[in-house]
Amino acid sequence: MRPSPLRLQFGLLIALSAIALPLFAHHGPGIFDSSETVTVTGTVTEFQFVNPHVLIFLDVVDEQGNSVQWGGELTSPNRLARMGTAVKWHRNILEPGQRIEMTGHPARNGAPALSVTRIIDTEGLVLIGAEE
Repeated sequence: MRPSPLRLQFGLLIALSAIALPLFAHHGPGIFDSSETVTVTGTVTEFQFVNPHVLIFLDVVDEQGNSVQWGGELTSPNRLARMGTAVKWHRNILEPGQRIEMTGHPARNGAPALSVTRIIDTEGLVLIGAEE
């Protein structure tokens, strides 16, 4: 006995739903320690205004004089562009060679990475985040 076309369609729908479900998964903020705040100042080496998160990479000179690449993660480009801030975010807001101060919650594993809460440029303009 052959299954009816309706049963085949229903089975296919269930199978596709099971495969697609992991695509909706997303990491939470648990990789960052929200009880701590770190501020680094450095030179932008790369700025990625892409989904799912805007990424900023900085060369930061540590206390021993070594250059360390820090990564900063923000929300999505669409969300940043629509924020009601004084600065309008776009793909060219940060350029390689530009110096900024970046503040955020550090990675729990000790990696040089932040969930960014504030960025200030060299003129003191707050690009995102409240003044402290």
